[in-house]
Parts: sequence; C-alpha cells; structure tokens
Amino acid sequence: MYILTVRLRAFPAAHAPIWHQHLLDHFFYGAEDRLTREHNIQARSIRNKHLKDLFAQWRGLLVGYDEGLIKGDAVLATAVWRNVFGGGEEVELVGLGQVVSYMRGVIKGLDGMEDAEVAEGGIVFGDPRSQRKVVEVRSRMMDSLLKEEVDVSKK
Repeated sequence: MYILTVRLRAFPAAHAPIWHQHLLDHFFYGAEDRLTREHNIQARSIRNKHLKDLFAQWRGLLVGYDEGLIKGDAVLATAVWRNVFGGGEEVELVGLGQVVSYMRGVIKGLDGMEDAEVAEGGIVFGDPRSQRKVVEVRSRMMDSLLKEEVDVSKK
C-alpha cells in the first residue's frame, strides 16, 4: 500500500488526494470487515478503537518509510525492520535487504509508468524474495569498511 501511495503522490495535484483517499478508504473498509468476520468484534466502538490504532501505525509507517527513501537504505531498512519484522532481534538481514531492494525497485518501476497505466489498476507486484541475488552481491564499500576494521584491530 505504501509503494502505491508513493506513486499516487505523483498524480496531478487535483487528482492525487482523491486517489489516495480512495486507497485508504478501501484498505480501512477491508480492515473493519476483517475485524468483524475473522475476530468477531461486533461492537462498533471497539472496532473504531482498533481502526484508530491502525491509522496511527499507518501514519508512523509513512513517516518512517518516507524518511528512508530520502536518507538512504539504512534508514529505510530500520523502518522496514520496525514495521514488517516487528523490531525483533532475530531478523534475517538478507530478508530485510530483500524488502528494501524490492521497495526501491518497484517504486522506480512505477515512476516510469504513465498515470493512466497506474489508474487502470493492472499493476502486478512481484515477490521481494526475487531480490536475493541483488542483496547477496558484496559491495566495494562493505569490503573497504571490513578492511579498515581489520587494519584497526592489528594496531
């Protein structure tokens, strides 16, 4: 949903807020329906409390991911770690890297699409696991950092 939200922001100013609101409405109608059907929460006041909490989480996710898009992969990975992996200590770093790489790649791909293509809704999202080979490539920067660490430990 976040990736699509990023692309909808690029729509003309007169259209972007409407598209974004409809996406949010659709998501929250579905969430409310699941609260009723799957969790048997019949009281509207309790559902509303859960939906307000979910909306607060969504707003936090937006801020965290937006900051990551601007400041770099380490910041984006931190936001993904909190929001997707629950901030747990046992996160698989390759999986985290796959999600970050996937997000950047899909956002770039959507940026290259015309607004009409996006509006038609024929977008098919792939699998973040497809990024495994990309994530496993050793970077020159990482090699230089590891070399510096070894050089410092020798002194």
